[in-house]
Amino acid sequence: MVGGEDCATGLSLGHARSISSWPPPLARISRSEPNRMQRPTIKTIAQETGLSIATVSKALKHSPQVRPETRAIVVAAAERVGYELNMHGVQLRTGKTYQVAAIMTAPGPKQQEWEGVEYAQLLSGISWALEESPYRVSLYAVRSFEESLAAIRQIVSLKKADGIIVSGTHADDPRVRIMQEADFPFVTYGTTIHNDPHAYVDADNEQMIRRSVARLVERGHRRIALINPMSDLTYAVTRLDAYRHALEIAGLPFDPELVVHGRLTPAFGRESVLTMSRLPDPPTAYICANEASALGAFSGFHERGLVHGRDAVINATDDLNVSQYFAPPITTYFLPIHEPSELLGTYILRRMEGGSPESLQTLIMPKLIERSDDRVMPRG
Repeated sequence: MVGGEDCATGLSLGHARSISSWPPPLARISRSEPNRMQRPTIKTIAQETGLSIATVSKALKHSPQVRPETRAIVVAAAERVGYELNMHGVQLRTGKTYQVAAIMTAPGPKQQEWEGVEYAQLLSGISWALEESPYRVSLYAVRSFEESLAAIRQIVSLKKADGIIVSGTHADDPRVRIMQEADFPFVTYGTTIHNDPHAYVDADNEQMIRRSVARLVERGHRRIALINPMSDLTYAVTRLDAYRHALEIAGLPFDPELVVHGRLTPAFGRESVLTMSRLPDPPTAYICANEASALGAFSGFHERGLVHGRDAVINATDDLNVSQYFAPPITTYFLPIHEPSELLGTYILRRMEGGSPESLQTLIMPKLIERSDDRVMPRG
């Protein structure tokens, strides 16, 4: 399918279990007796199980009114008789598409390969959460915030999906307003600041940065650099506010030369270190927003002749656990990407069932993994 001829590509992710939950289990059932003249129906399953036609119908539609053990009986009987669920007919009767649109910025051709790995794992987790439902994931790959905005307008106006999952939230996000005004079910991967309450899943960036700064201060650091995402993203704002607050609590001045914003690539991390390490009073610690920028920071260390643990240290946020293989391995706040991704899938199902947005809001605190002491070394 095409999610927008000039704005986004919609890809229906099917068949591979790790990528999609579509078609639902009953739609994939093949007939055990291919030469049977008459196609099995709901009535056939009712006769096979002794259940009422109404109960069988509800079980096939994943109705919450049917107990899991009853649905298991129906599924087993459907498999025995070779029942095939006519999803096209279900769509016509219900007016539903049975699709969840996942809108994500596609990695560019240069220096953004890391994002592709993260998006693949994110989609995998969402699909696992949808696996026992009749819904599938459709990926809308966009190249910019403007394209994601156009894609959402199209999906909402043409009802091309029953729910939307979107990432890369802004403090005041017009995409959120569009979906709220249309009363369209959605969940964001990331929070907003100025929008009305909505369903979301995110890392607890505020607590993570406060604790990270406090830990480094405790170890003697006074010049702590923040390598941050692009400034229009909500979590960049949250991280910066938490960083400034943590410095204030520690009695340290805020130095704008120790904060950089940009696309979190290895190249950005490298350039950030090359620039800040040349300051008259350079940082002794760098807090990177992801592993890609931390990898680039190591490259900057190498070019400048800096040694991790002697001249300065690098800490990072980590969702792929690759940083354990850095040489030396670095201290991170680790949040396995499957945790937020599976919650996103669970929450969009609840929103489509009518769950309130306020009851579907979760901040996950990443786990601190200390792989080095990170104490400041005396200079000179």
